[in-house]
Amino acid sequence: MFYEIRTEHARRGRGAELAGYLDETVIPLHQERGMRVVGSFTVAGDEDIVVWIRRFEDDADRERILDAVHQDPRCAPLAAAVAALTSDPATTIRLVPTAGSALG
Repeated sequence: MFYEIRTEHARRGRGAELAGYLDETVIPLHQERGMRVVGSFTVAGDEDIVVWIRRFEDDADRERILDAVHQDPRCAPLAAAVAALTSDPATTIRLVPTAGSALG
């Protein structure tokens, strides 16, 4: 099992709009397709950064879910809307829980 921290960089002053769109539209589609989203967050001190954490069982689980999301007819319009709200490409960091982690 592993987690991914995905960081979205909103255009200046549009962080709240991006956070709302992710929470109301983007994340629910991912969840419908089987993704476990642990949470979404804004960054204290930088309202134009939005972070969401997603959990996968393994690489095959991640690939299956992302394929299902990307093949959904709603995905392309959502991606275009996110692109209009963001200034830079999203970054993703993979985290593997240690043996002592409460999230492991």
